[in-house]
Amino acid sequence: MKQINVLIGVLLFSILNPIKSVLAHNGIDEQNSTKTIFDQWNIILFGALVIFLVAYIYLFKKEQDFLKKFSFFFSAVLIFYLAMGSPLHLLGDHYLFSAHMLEQSLVYIALPPLLLLGLPKHFVEPIFAFGLRYKIIRFLKYPLIPLLLFNVLFSFYHIPFIFNLVVSNNILHNLTHAILTVTAFFMWIPLIPMVRELDKLTEVQKVGYIFGAGVLLTPACALIIFSEQTFYPVYSEAPQLFSILPPLEDQRTGGIIMKMVQEIVYGTMIGYIFFKWAKKERSKDIIPIKTDIGM
Repeated sequence: MKQINVLIGVLLFSILNPIKSVLAHNGIDEQNSTKTIFDQWNIILFGALVIFLVAYIYLFKKEQDFLKKFSFFFSAVLIFYLAMGSPLHLLGDHYLFSAHMLEQSLVYIALPPLLLLGLPKHFVEPIFAFGLRYKIIRFLKYPLIPLLLFNVLFSFYHIPFIFNLVVSNNILHNLTHAILTVTAFFMWIPLIPMVRELDKLTEVQKVGYIFGAGVLLTPACALIIFSEQTFYPVYSEAPQLFSILPPLEDQRTGGIIMKMVQEIVYGTMIGYIFFKWAKKERSKDIIPIKTDIGM
């Protein structure tokens, strides 16, 4: 509990200290800034994430598998900063649909498994135990629910009417991304269960689960990739930054990026599952060899 309190304190400090600056997009005032888009690196967020890394090292440096866990956690933090603290965030919100899809691919597809693999189980077990005890996350015991929840919400979000309505309201836009981020983490928990109660899938079922996730996301990507018209005015009517990437090509590129990142991450996860499976099977096959010294 002491570790949880310390990290919660760090989280509150990281959020409340820069809150005034975060009210402006990406920590800067877009309208009054004289910098170019590619200078828009969020220094405040960078500082907050450094605090998280220092806190992680301080709390878990004595863990037996610290270096392995830290490599996952550091990768998750790096991906989060590239998505939310780099110029990609500004490009994705206002100028390029392809940048928007790359940002979402990093946050919804690549970030969750790395973060779940990077957190020590004894740290997150009390959180999950609390949620299960009070039935807050009890639905995670049924893997089909989180699998459908994220993919259906993500697909509905990119329906033109819904997307254009959401991005026109800043509060609704941020709320939607928060919901998608949470449900993305939920989708990965059956694959990387943090407590025994949520470990419901065999290795074969986990592979099938990943294939199911890929299939469910395909229609949304295909609709975007093969469309003959632009769907999203926020991008098609935005200033064109690259002459080689007109609005329709930008939109198609966004769908391709999402599908490519998905295939890379899901393929890597299948390899990780097979590696753990093979390691477990080998350990079962090891037969202790007894030697009779007297013979």
